[in-house]
Amino acid sequence: MKKLTETIVIGNKSPPEHKAEAIIFLKKHLDENVTHDYASIEDPTELWQTLKERFDNQKEVNLPHALEEWKNLRFQDFQKVEEYNSAVLRIASLLKYCGNPVSEAEMMNKTYNTFHKQLHFLPEIYRKMGYTRFSELMVALMLAEKNNELLIKNHNSRPTGAKAFPEVNATAIENSERRTQFNRGRGRRFNNKRGKTYNPKWKGSNKWVRSEQVSKGKETQEDTTRRETRCYDVVRRTLVPHCRTPPHLCKLYQESTKAKLKK
Repeated sequence: MKKLTETIVIGNKSPPEHKAEAIIFLKKHLDENVTHDYASIEDPTELWQTLKERFDNQKEVNLPHALEEWKNLRFQDFQKVEEYNSAVLRIASLLKYCGNPVSEAEMMNKTYNTFHKQLHFLPEIYRKMGYTRFSELMVALMLAEKNNELLIKNHNSRPTGAKAFPEVNATAIENSERRTQFNRGRGRRFNNKRGKTYNPKWKGSNKWVRSEQVSKGKETQEDTTRRETRCYDVVRRTLVPHCRTPPHLCKLYQESTKAKLKK
C-alpha cells in the first residue's frame, strides 16, 4: 500500500508499474456515476488531485444543512423514542464529520428542552436522575415508553371493573382432548386382541363373534327356523294385546302355525 500512496504525491518518481497499479486501484473504487468523467486520465497523481478538488469540499457543503437540522430538531415531533434517537445520532455524526462535534451534554439538553408542554414536569425528573450520557437517557425514555404502552393496552382490553373472559378456543381444545382420550380408552376396553369384535347394535347381549367367520348370503336350515321363531314371538307379543279376534280362533291359528314349524 505504501508504494501506491507514493504515486499520488506531486513530483514523485515512482516506477511505471507502480503507477499502473495505482491508477487501476483508484478507478476500481470510483463510483459508477463518475467513472466515465475520468476515463481519459492515466496518471494517478493527476486523478487524485482532480478528485480532491471536486469532492474535498463536502464538509463545507454539508455543514449548513446539518446545523439547520440540529436547530429544528425537537423531541416532541417524534412518536417513538427510537426514531428520535436515530435522528440525533445521525445529525451528530454529520456535524462531527464537518468539524463541528456535539457533546453529550448538548444532546441531553436538546432532549430536555424539547419535551411537549403538557409533559413539562418530566424534564426535571430526568435531570434529577443524574444521567451523564445521552445513551443512558434514551434507555430510560424507551423503558418508560414501553411501560406506558403496556398500561394503555391493559386499560383498553376491557371496561374498568369487568372480569376477564375465558379463552373460548383454549376451553374447546381442552374439551376435545378429553373426549379423544375418553374414546381411546373405550376403544382399548372393548377391543379383543384375538380379532373378536363386539357389535354394539345387539343391546343386552354379551356375545362375541369372530368377524372372519360371518359369511354373507349363506344361511342354514337351523338358522332359518330360529329366525322364523323369533319373528313369530315378536308378532305374538305385538299383536296379541291389540287383537280383536275371538280367543278360540287365535288358539287354532297358533296350533296350526306350530305344526307347520315342526314339519
